[in-house]
Amino acid sequence: MHKIQIPGLAAEVCRIGLGGGGLIGGASLRESIAVLETAYEAGIRYIDVAPLYGLAEDVVGNCVQSHRDEFILATKVGITRPKLPNLFSLVRKTLRPVALRFPTIKRSAFRPTQALVTTGLFRPDQVRSSLEDSLQRLKTEWVDVLLLHEPTAGDMTPELIRELDRLVSSGRVRLLGTGTQEPAEQSIRYGDVWQHRYAPGDALPANRSGLRVVHGVLRHGLPLLRTAIAAHPATASVLSRRYGFDFFDPDAHPAILATLALASDPHSLLLVSSRHSLRIKRCVAQIDWLIARGDTPDYVHEVSAFLTGDSAEAATAH
Repeated sequence: MHKIQIPGLAAEVCRIGLGGGGLIGGASLRESIAVLETAYEAGIRYIDVAPLYGLAEDVVGNCVQSHRDEFILATKVGITRPKLPNLFSLVRKTLRPVALRFPTIKRSAFRPTQALVTTGLFRPDQVRSSLEDSLQRLKTEWVDVLLLHEPTAGDMTPELIRELDRLVSSGRVRLLGTGTQEPAEQSIRYGDVWQHRYAPGDALPANRSGLRVVHGVLRHGLPLLRTAIAAHPATASVLSRRYGFDFFDPDAHPAILATLALASDPHSLLLVSSRHSLRIKRCVAQIDWLIARGDTPDYVHEVSAFLTGDSAEAATAH
């Protein structure tokens, strides 16, 4: 499994991280613990959580406290913890299949959850309070990465930046960055870690310093992949023979997309998220790490074109 050095930290980590959105705890605690255990067995040591994810920080804190030094923990500030975390998780769990099946109505599908959280909380006192609460839940004295969660340009005040610098100087935070559900070109970049969406067809601006963390390739890519295979089975057959993945096997689809995201920037880290441990295990095991390291640049061009319909028959030209 390919590893990368995180700038500013001594540790090397696997290029797959666990997104904590599926660690909903509560009635699903046993399921969430199984996901964490499977991720650990697969070599994953980077875990991304946020107050927005309800009980995810509590789940992670209880599971990793005995071997904290093995993990890179990332959390966020700027969006509150849901007022009713169990209800919030239940609503998201219920609506997520709708959003996956109909990505174009994702925003409206999740609108009921927006009333349960408050965004844009970047005053220094709000940032301090949020971080202290996260540290208690994570049962740690520091976080390796603290991300500003969905900031705007107007949020980046001198007061906020001074407070963030103080948190680093105090040792409670090691690296700073931003995290967003938007693609790279629509994100605010600050600090050492740049976390943003990657969907097939998204442009990836050059990243010459710091760590790029991408997410969302499975959420956005799986519907595109199913549609492309149905519309252009001949191209899917060619891609299957050329790259060793069975494009007609749904169990292979997460690894096809994860490999695509990793190969799009061979120095990035990809977050994967699921409530089902078997899906995490299967996805990581099936990734082609030679392609993911950038050894086969045609894969990115051809698979992206196939998924986006820009050139659905491009693979048959060789």
